[in-house]
Amino acid sequence: MCCHVRSATVSRRRQRLIRGSVLPLPWLAVLELGKPHERAAHEFLLRATSKRNPMWRLLELRRHGAALLCVVRWANLDEGDRPFSVAELSLKGPSVCWMDYASAEAARNALARCGAESARIEEPR
Repeated sequence: MCCHVRSATVSRRRQRLIRGSVLPLPWLAVLELGKPHERAAHEFLLRATSKRNPMWRLLELRRHGAALLCVVRWANLDEGDRPFSVAELSLKGPSVCWMDYASAEAARNALARCGAESARIEEPR
């Protein structure tokens, strides 16, 4: 015969789930992982933002046509460098390019301009 004794307390994680305060994350970008270049971009993004050895910390992500536009913070930089970038990952071939910015706000503004005008990243003025 099986006997299960219930715990006298409920974990914090379970309390949040019960109260419904944990909401699912919104979709940032939809990729077709059956396409080799889109799968390669997805895998690169996972490697670049891995917890074990991160290159970037992803702040914002958007798909624009055949590219993923990402606002990122570089993980390991010396002081005085521009720690934020808008990176463009091509979904048609193995290509990554980026433009550096001094602040997250400047990078997000550049992302908004990129999305409004084209998939190519503009130089800051």
